[in-house]
Amino acid sequence: MKYYPSETASIYMNGDSVCFFIPNAQDYQPVFISINLRSTPPKEGTFTDEPNLTIIDGKLCIPPSFYHLPDTSTGPFIVQLVIESKDKENHPRHFVLGFEMLNRRAYDVPLTKREYDEPSIASKI
Repeated sequence: MKYYPSETASIYMNGDSVCFFIPNAQDYQPVFISINLRSTPPKEGTFTDEPNLTIIDGKLCIPPSFYHLPDTSTGPFIVQLVIESKDKENHPRHFVLGFEMLNRRAYDVPLTKREYDEPSIASKI
């Protein structure tokens, strides 16, 4: 299968939800998401297949009902997201985002080379 590089995006808040823009979202929807503290070993992370989340108007929001974030985090969170289109001609896309919480607000954090340059898990689907 052809390799497609990971993508990233900036985080913003919409009420109590953490959101980000999906460029060229078309009909893409989430099929996999993981949200874990950066320090979480891979085997101990949480992963959700077919998450109950929807991309609307090019935006994906993660409400507290899906994942409860602390008011202030003890370290950065890393989000990995795979989205797929109903049109099988469109390849799956993989996003990696980093953010931390401070006083109930999300702030972008830079990703490490290892987090952002690893082969995309979407290329293995």
